[in-house]
Amino acid sequence: MTTGARTTAIGTAVGAAGTFGLGALVARRLLFPSPYTATATVHSATPTEVAFAPTRDTRLPGTYRITRGSTSVRIGAVLGDGDWSAQDAVRRTLVDGPEPAAGDWAWDALMHDIVAEVLPGPATGADEAVADTHVVHVHGQSLGPRQVLRGIPGWSGLGASSEIVDTTDLPLRSLDPGAADRIVARVRVARERGARRVVLQGWSAGALACSIAAARTPVDGLVGVAPLLDVRSALRGAVGAFHLPRFVGSVAARIATTPTLSRLAGAASPVRTSTWQPSDTPTLLIRSTADAFVAATDVSAAEQRGATVVTFRTAPHTLEWNEDPERFDGAVRAFAESLPA
Repeated sequence: MTTGARTTAIGTAVGAAGTFGLGALVARRLLFPSPYTATATVHSATPTEVAFAPTRDTRLPGTYRITRGSTSVRIGAVLGDGDWSAQDAVRRTLVDGPEPAAGDWAWDALMHDIVAEVLPGPATGADEAVADTHVVHVHGQSLGPRQVLRGIPGWSGLGASSEIVDTTDLPLRSLDPGAADRIVARVRVARERGARRVVLQGWSAGALACSIAAARTPVDGLVGVAPLLDVRSALRGAVGAFHLPRFVGSVAARIATTPTLSRLAGAASPVRTSTWQPSDTPTLLIRSTADAFVAATDVSAAEQRGATVVTFRTAPHTLEWNEDPERFDGAVRAFAESLPA
């Protein structure tokens, strides 16, 4: 082998190792993501509006809240024309709560601190009676049961009962095979207790788990919020959003879904089901064009299979409710009313 050929071979090997290492890191971020946190700096406030330092989060349209200790302030619409280049502050309506003092606050999209604020009694619903319509809610990978709380009041307003399947103790959380097992078990319990209609509502990876469960046991409806429709395309979209080559996402998907290789991402076992499982279940998908994890081609394929799709425009992953709570709840309500009695 010539010196040039040897140098090329070494360079190729180093490049491959680097790509594989980066792919393992991306796969780990999917399987074991850290909960997103953000800080909002309050410049000033009045009884009706708050001025924030401009950030990606404080510019997002919709409804959020800021917290500091036990104090919570609900924040609403962005005011002004949105020409941030000419402004040193983002003004938003103050919807509920005291005037926040100047300084740093925690920016929060989940809107609730504990499950009991929305769902009194056991979070799992294990000892609770069920209504004619019962909804099983499933969270995604990073945020746990709090993630689904925004979606419960809309169902409560329709007279439905709800419970949450908590997967945080499973090795792969909602991507773990045990997640679908738990969902199926809760569906059967709800039927035994007299529920005439059982609906599954999952967020992100929780939606994928719901699709797996719906393919195994009959349910009356399936709602996917920012649904993880395909692990491979989700990872390709994610790395693209960070301006990395899309093939790194393909490598990450291979690592996450392949025995032995999954150990590079910190998972003893791989993701066994990486794509949305089709069924005859009436399906509503709520997604955002600003969500890099949900590919438009996957959404179109689901729509061609009969899913109803409601599209938001500015929400990052799983923040569709925050972009427009009334539209989100209205879409769920219309879907619920379309289900057979």
